[in-house]
Amino acid sequence: MSFAALLDAEFKTSPFRHQWKEFEEHADAPARAKAWTMRTGKSKSEIDKACHLYLAGKIDGVLIFAPNGVHANWVEKEFPAHCWDSVPWSGIVWRSVVAGEKGVNKLRNEDKAAWYAERDSWWEKLAQVKRDRSLMVLAVNSESMTRDDVRRAVRRFIKYRRVFVIFDESDDFGIPGSKRTKMARALALRCPYRTILSGTMLDASPLAAFSQFELLKKEALGFKKFGDFKAHFADYEKEYGRSGRAYPKLIGYKNLDELRERMAPFTSVVLRDDCDDMPDLVPTTREIEPTPEQLAIYRELHKTFLIDIEEERVSIGERAPRFQKLQQVFSGFILDEFKKLKIIPGENPRLDALSEEVYRAPGKVIVWCQFQADIDFVKHRLLKDGHKIAEYHGRVPDKEKQIALNSFRKDPSIKPLVGHAKSGGRGIDMSVASKIIWYSHTFSARMRKQAMDRATKIGGKNIEVMDFIAPGPDVRILSVVNNNMNVADALAGRGMKEFLKGIAL
Repeated sequence: MSFAALLDAEFKTSPFRHQWKEFEEHADAPARAKAWTMRTGKSKSEIDKACHLYLAGKIDGVLIFAPNGVHANWVEKEFPAHCWDSVPWSGIVWRSVVAGEKGVNKLRNEDKAAWYAERDSWWEKLAQVKRDRSLMVLAVNSESMTRDDVRRAVRRFIKYRRVFVIFDESDDFGIPGSKRTKMARALALRCPYRTILSGTMLDASPLAAFSQFELLKKEALGFKKFGDFKAHFADYEKEYGRSGRAYPKLIGYKNLDELRERMAPFTSVVLRDDCDDMPDLVPTTREIEPTPEQLAIYRELHKTFLIDIEEERVSIGERAPRFQKLQQVFSGFILDEFKKLKIIPGENPRLDALSEEVYRAPGKVIVWCQFQADIDFVKHRLLKDGHKIAEYHGRVPDKEKQIALNSFRKDPSIKPLVGHAKSGGRGIDMSVASKIIWYSHTFSARMRKQAMDRATKIGGKNIEVMDFIAPGPDVRILSVVNNNMNVADALAGRGMKEFLKGIAL
């Protein structure tokens, strides 16, 4: 335990009980995995550790990899809020449009001189890594980390600094063979201190543990190769495709108690129950009854995968993801094999239900949609109802996303935010909302879990989470997602929490 670290700590913001305990016991630990529920203060905990290590003369650099937008939040919000007053620091944020080599290609000739000046200024700031004696922080979005210019920046940073590397939302590195994961593993070995952070560490699959824990230590879980790890913790059987070609099909997991034991020495778990003032997520549902027109199309599609809409023959395509098409029908539309939108005639009960729920909500509302067409329909309906809205999804430029988010937080005239969970569901503070509506659903358990916690914060009010459920696909999706969450909870959530309690001395 780091009693001396605790005595000397100069916290800028007072830690909560779970943050205090983690700092006391692991402030000097070289490798940690924090499976903390979202919105429980992982960022502050890491900043406190970085400040302690800097003052102890053990590091002088912090390298952060996080999803796009979340990475900037570390430098622009979290470090200013929590970095100790006794620690001088400077921070730079990678933005490809500013620091990248190709950002100039999209500009008019008259704007290029200003861009070159801004880019040169960014690289000059990075050049201070050789001379600046303060704690330097470099934040990079995980999506860009394999770019040549990013690799050059990271190499320079690691060359001249003793680095504490933080992999935020480390489930992004759950695929061992990806170029991103390989790069992350290689650079992690060159950093004396390493942390992985995620509230959804294993929600995609228990097998995602291998490459994430490899970021902490080589062979951290006792296996040199992912193939051996996979064979030990999962069962497969041969299945044959239409061509007769065989491929392995996952049929289940095994030895999960052993996997939990191997993860335990590195792992800290914080659940909602561990935070005295953490609001509850209150689940509710609203049944969506399809129209006769939707049911007729659904049944025909289910049988033939070719449907008639308004007397026009629409080929969905033999290889298209059938389930997704079935899901779209009960949202009132379908995309043909050429990605052309076909609106199902008649009423749209899903939109009608949304209109009612947003009107009834006592405060701000987050509406998560799975498809672009859903976003468009929802947007137009809410505007027609007289609402001012904010949008947060992949078609909104990064700069406008931040403007939209600030407007949602601060403008009392904006009630609903309409978004896509993949864009807005990770690491973003939307805690002004009182209600979340899942208008349409994702099969990604980790994305759903992340998105549900966007509206929560310690000391906040309980949040209603409403699922719109039409028969068929919605029921199936939620069943699969909840099962994946339960497996993850047994490994890196409540199950790990109980295991660590059981071995406490």
